[in-house]
Amino acid sequence: MRLFVAILLDEPVRLGLKRVQEHLTPGCSGVRWVRWDQLHVTLKFLGEVRDGDVPKVCSAVTEAAATLPAFDMTLRGTGCFPPRGLVRIVWAGIDEPTGTVVRLAEAVENRLADLGFPREQRPFSPHITIGRVKEDHSNGGIRRAVGAGSFAALPQAVERIAVMASVLAREGPTYSIVSRANLSGGRG
Repeated sequence: MRLFVAILLDEPVRLGLKRVQEHLTPGCSGVRWVRWDQLHVTLKFLGEVRDGDVPKVCSAVTEAAATLPAFDMTLRGTGCFPPRGLVRIVWAGIDEPTGTVVRLAEAVENRLADLGFPREQRPFSPHITIGRVKEDHSNGGIRRAVGAGSFAALPQAVERIAVMASVLAREGPTYSIVSRANLSGGRG
């Protein structure tokens, strides 16, 4: 089973990001937009996990979530990865000044490393992937359009995280919830 750990977004936030995608579309030829109903914050990508290991993964994520309080974050701003050169990812930014979202990703990383999952080599950069680019032939057009884009801040409460399954298909991936884990102080 192909798994990742994520913060799921409320429907009004996802719809707000869909409007951002629609606003950016005219200047972003070649971007394949993530379906609005699948937008999320990836805390850790695991890849293929044996069925017998899934309960251990879910337990580790539950333990990690319980170490941190529920928090609020705000989505604002757009950008591209990598920061220079050909665009591969179009993202929406996350503003969370307490650093809890970063500590949450670290807690998940640490618990899953204890189970033998390799640690991510790059530092965690909180964002939401809203579009992907297979081949950037825009001569800087995507980067210019994204840099000129702006949107009203979108508030998001974070009270739980989820272990998600991803099934790849020609039309794009389909995600489903395997388990949920409450942060301390979350309402369930």
